Amino acid sequence: MDNSTTGFTAQGLISDKTLTYLTVLFRLVLNPGTAVLGLCANVINVVVFYKMGLTDGVTQNFFILSISDGCLATTSLIVSVSYILYTKVYVGVGGPEYTAQVVYNASILVGFFPHSVSMITTIVIAVVRCLCVAIPLRVKILVTARRQLAVILGLSSCAAGFIIYAFSPSRAVLVENPLTNTPLVLLVDLKWLQITIYSNVTSYIGFITVIICVIILTISLNRSSNFRGKSNLTSAPAGEQTKDRGREARVIKTVVFVSIVFILCNLPGIAITLIGLLVKEFSSVGIYRNGNLLSLIILELFTVINATGNVFIYYFFNTRYRITFYAVFGKKSK
Repeated sequence: MDNSTTGFTAQGLISDKTLTYLTVLFRLVLNPGTAVLGLCANVINVVVFYKMGLTDGVTQNFFILSISDGCLATTSLIVSVSYILYTKVYVGVGGPEYTAQVVYNASILVGFFPHSVSMITTIVIAVVRCLCVAIPLRVKILVTARRQLAVILGLSSCAAGFIIYAFSPSRAVLVENPLTNTPLVLLVDLKWLQITIYSNVTSYIGFITVIICVIILTISLNRSSNFRGKSNLTSAPAGEQTKDRGREARVIKTVVFVSIVFILCNLPGIAITLIGLLVKEFSSVGIYRNGNLLSLIILELFTVINATGNVFIYYFFNTRYRITFYAVFGKKSK
């Protein structure tokens, strides 16, 4: 059957023209706009958490998460800016468009590291809070702030070592784009098989771990809420004990919402991976290559959204954050 009779193009359901328009929308408007917002939000987070003090594990881990999310938003912004530059008229190998293409490809690769650190930190935050619920008396002794920092730094160092191993052999090659008949810079000799395995394994492990932690914390939060409700009906509990329980509930809510945002924003990546495994033509060279390319651009947007939205969670569920925010940025708190 002829493709023209079915309404399908050689690129699947998305034509080249539609892909061009959508790429412009995401690359020039949505992605850079969200990246700027994410950068500003995480600069605020870093300042506020630093002012709060990094003595406890919760503040320390959120501080690290804010740094990694800020770096992730920065790399996404560099990707968008370099894309804008290199889509202009090509002026030669030594020209700015050539440099912009190299920066564009390099920024995508560099973004792997802050993304890995953000995922590692989110997992540590969720797991530690689950341990606080399961074994609260032992956690204060065993899971100290320094040990949490050591775990984050150790796993991040392993991720950095793998990224260097996988990306160090790469080199920039100038080829001709067959669609536009213009020079195009590509990175070759990357260890794509190892990168794919690493990306899939870490994504699935992190995704499943955070989901399990969210379920446990949600159950604990419901039980704690029911217990407080019964206590209020029978007798008034001690004031200090009530404050501690309220503070712990707010911490759990913060961790739960941060984890939920992490799950929702990583869900598209899991879906794209499954589609790629089930549909062989959903690849960079298959029939559905335009859909594959568009999905990767949208995936980048969700990654930046994940790095942006936490500031609102901190503000609404962390009283210390809100008070410090007012103190730092000029608004007096009562």
